[in-house]
Amino acid sequence: MSLAHRKKQEKLARIAAEQEEAQASVAAERAAKASKAKPATTAFSERPAASDTARPAFSLAQRSRQQKLARSAIDGASAGDVAPERPTDGPEATEYELLLASLGEDMRRLKGIQSTEGKIAAKREMIDRYTPHVDATLEEAIEIGQAVQDELLVNMMIWRFDIGDYTIALDIAEHVLRFGLRLPERFQRTPATLIAEEVAEAALTAAKIDKDFPLPVLQRTDQLTADFDMPDAVRAKLAKAQGQQLVREAVAADADPESVPAGAAFAARKAALNQFQRALGLESKIGVVKDIERLAAWLNKHAAAEPAGQDEEAAE
Repeated sequence: MSLAHRKKQEKLARIAAEQEEAQASVAAERAAKASKAKPATTAFSERPAASDTARPAFSLAQRSRQQKLARSAIDGASAGDVAPERPTDGPEATEYELLLASLGEDMRRLKGIQSTEGKIAAKREMIDRYTPHVDATLEEAIEIGQAVQDELLVNMMIWRFDIGDYTIALDIAEHVLRFGLRLPERFQRTPATLIAEEVAEAALTAAKIDKDFPLPVLQRTDQLTADFDMPDAVRAKLAKAQGQQLVREAVAADADPESVPAGAAFAARKAALNQFQRALGLESKIGVVKDIERLAAWLNKHAAAEPAGQDEEAAE
């Protein structure tokens, strides 16, 4: 599902939720009026606890406000293929500056944490504070076809990669690459290079400890960054990571052949070989020579068993 389609579905769901919330509010008002007409006899133990009536961290009204501010920021900036600077006046600027101030406080707190695990845990707690801004910004950009430079949004992309939330990270990455947003000054890499390397390194680390990594995440990253310039070594990492995960999926298919289409294991290994060969072509020291030899030998041995017409795309 594309980012635009998923955001459309989320918007429809929110509209339905807003209607439900409005109906519940009307019902609550009616119930309150009715209770005033009767003696208050309800025991304290029967009253709802505070947690039962507490609002979520960000309400539908807050989301709506963020959407209006995002639209205002875009309208206040000049049009163009590359995201222009944000407006410095108006309510959207004030709101944004408050969020940036909050991010600055969170950054200072993170600097005081030495443990990488501790930093990740802290980011998981902090990140929802900025989610309404992120969602509203992505949705308005899809609807209008324009965006503005957004330091907060780019930092949230990096945080999402850090905490392993790759779906949202890549949603933001798609926006960043489409509109040419800049990374914070502390980064020397281009956005495409950072995106590709963050995902590739995470996948390669997972393979080292014998863990799966979502192949669709690797493939989407490859597709998003395919047309952007970056060091060959980074693209080689991404190709190697895809090859390793394809081999893992082939091994899983061998173990449970009834759960996958006929020829899936062969197709996955053939696709993996292509990825390893690409990685080697980009970076001679990428460390895939043995993988290529093993796969070539396996494919030659099992070539006769390949189903007629089997398309290697079945593995992708």
